[in-house]
Amino acid sequence: MAMNFDSRYTDVSTGDELRLSDYLAAVMGNWKLVTVVMLAVVALGTAYAFIATPTYKADAMIQVEEASNNTNTSANAGAKTAQPVPQMPEAKSLTAAQIELLRSRLVIDDTVRRLHLDIGASPRSFPVVGGLVGSVFSMLNRPVPPGYLSRFAWGGEQIDVPLFETPKDLYDRKFTIVAGENGTYALNAPDGVAILTGHVGREVSGTTAQGPVTLKVDKLVGHPGVQFELQRFSTPTTIDRLQQRLTVAETALQSGIIGVSLEGGNPKQIAEIVNNIANRYVQQDASRRTAESEHTLAFLEQQLPVAKKQLDEAEQRYSAFRNKQGSVDLNEESRLLLQQIVDNKTKLTDLQQQRAELGLRFTANHPSVQALDAQIAALTNAQTRLGKSVSTLPDTEQTALRYMRDVRVNTELYTNLVSSTQQLRIAKAGQVGNVRIVDLAQVPDDPVRPKRALVILISAGIGLVLGIIVAFIRKSLYGGVERPEEIERQLGTRVFAIVPRSTQQLRLQRQVGLRREGLHVLAAQAPEDAAVEGIRTLRTSLQLQLGDARNNVVMLTGSRPEAGKSFLSANLATLVASTRKRVLLIDGDMRRGDIHSHFGVRHSPGLSDVLMGADPMSTILHDVLPGVDLIPKGSLPSHPAELLASDRLGEILGELRQLYDVVVIDTPPVLAVTDATVIGRHAGTSLLVVRHGKNQVQEIGETMKRLYHGGVHMKGVLLTDVPQSKVLMGNTYAGYYGYESIAE
Repeated sequence: MAMNFDSRYTDVSTGDELRLSDYLAAVMGNWKLVTVVMLAVVALGTAYAFIATPTYKADAMIQVEEASNNTNTSANAGAKTAQPVPQMPEAKSLTAAQIELLRSRLVIDDTVRRLHLDIGASPRSFPVVGGLVGSVFSMLNRPVPPGYLSRFAWGGEQIDVPLFETPKDLYDRKFTIVAGENGTYALNAPDGVAILTGHVGREVSGTTAQGPVTLKVDKLVGHPGVQFELQRFSTPTTIDRLQQRLTVAETALQSGIIGVSLEGGNPKQIAEIVNNIANRYVQQDASRRTAESEHTLAFLEQQLPVAKKQLDEAEQRYSAFRNKQGSVDLNEESRLLLQQIVDNKTKLTDLQQQRAELGLRFTANHPSVQALDAQIAALTNAQTRLGKSVSTLPDTEQTALRYMRDVRVNTELYTNLVSSTQQLRIAKAGQVGNVRIVDLAQVPDDPVRPKRALVILISAGIGLVLGIIVAFIRKSLYGGVERPEEIERQLGTRVFAIVPRSTQQLRLQRQVGLRREGLHVLAAQAPEDAAVEGIRTLRTSLQLQLGDARNNVVMLTGSRPEAGKSFLSANLATLVASTRKRVLLIDGDMRRGDIHSHFGVRHSPGLSDVLMGADPMSTILHDVLPGVDLIPKGSLPSHPAELLASDRLGEILGELRQLYDVVVIDTPPVLAVTDATVIGRHAGTSLLVVRHGKNQVQEIGETMKRLYHGGVHMKGVLLTDVPQSKVLMGNTYAGYYGYESIAE
């Protein structure tokens, strides 16, 4: 039995899994800490939401349509009988190529130069809070801040710099423009040296150690003395940065709709950038198609004189033949053969013209060129076969047929060229690209981030979670026992009474701290207090226990100071005396005992003086309440533990327990000194006082282990200072108000 009792306190479990109720109790017990942490995080989130530079987003929408091939259609309008040229297979996504064009240097470079994006000019704001103050007080009709603060922008300042040229060594370095009176300004180098002075709207130049500097300021709004930061960036670097910031993507798979968006801190500027990119892209697409039409038209116009000359020569040859030979009538077979030759020749000539045009743009291995070559070869073979058929005719008919063929072929070719040229001129006049702007970017009113309401809401959530985590950590590292079942489950020790927290006791404790005279015992001053009711439960259980105890001495001790043992000792003695019993209350803490202050008496002479033999018993007894006598701690001895270990303590207690019904002894904390272990050997009933949320299971177990090894058997645990809200929870504490005796 002894071994089991010993091991119960020697191996205190620290790895038991916490239940849900433990977590809830940890949160509820540290709700102030959770609230403080949450409010702190919310404050940080709110500060970020209002101080962080807002980011805006501007976007435009562009539609990409399939190319209509107007140029080729016009050029081939007269070739009614020619087979269509197979087109090159479409790419997986026509839009993919257009997206790359939108991001290309061809488009971005024009935007950078047109909007002067390689020049950075902005008002100098006060660090951290300057942007917030500027957004709130964005007006200029206010007093200029005094002294050092006057150099910063506080809202409403503006600057526009279309020209700023510096040596490359000074790229990315910060220059300073200082506003002057009546549109004047001064430019300072990065090292603070003055470079030049100028006037708004005029181009000025200056010199630095690295080379000349040219500057033009078109707009400058700000009070005299306010400073602006000015930087010149490398144009290629600016293009690269803009390409990285620019988002270009198809809105839906193979929809042909491209979205162009850009984020930045200047809503007006990002809208201008997006719109300029969109317009420039559409312009270059239209220009490219116009150039193609002009190229084709030039080719056709070059062919017209040649075709006209060939037609005239053919007509002259045919006219000379007729004048010489007279009229030649062709039979039906010859006329049919002539028509076939003319049609075939027309097709062949038309395909050869197309081949010549494509040869200017593509190589011989291009699919379209190869398809034309195959058709040309087929028509050439057909033409050869028709030529053999002609050779079977009489010589006169052969000659007549050849001249008539040349006239008809050249006439049709020339007519087709004229028609194609006219159609291409009309098409060129109305030439448009295959892309168009669906939506231009608008200047955004609201930032995309930070979303202030969302940031604050998320901060509250993070703060709550962080607060709960901190509460759990605090519970794990420093948190004490809060529920009786924790002690019973992990230590196997009965908790048979709890004492609720009392606001009246806090008031009395303050009076004790102020050393005010009078009676400061809760049971006497507020007998109806909930804490007193809890001590009455202890009194009832104690009365039942004393009948089986080896003597009537009751010791109350704790693990460490401020457990509430002195409070319990004084009030327990008072309540036991109220049942018409004689009670002796002894302050056994000769080092720091203060029970005497609860009753308004002096601390000496007392227990230590009697133990040392300096004073008789009669001089240390104080009649403090009806039925209650008090022995205070006495003078501070040099070695209290040795004094208590003497036989004198046993002799005194033996005499006193004969004179009183109950002797209550308040002792020092067990983990601090050994006094309680020595006194406990003389007590018939020993009780351990545990304060709610202050004493950990491990230290309670260590306390009981030390007492056990010192020969003191604890009868149970008293849980004090339990919050009223938890006492009223019902099931958690209800079972500890019963009138059950203390188990042996």
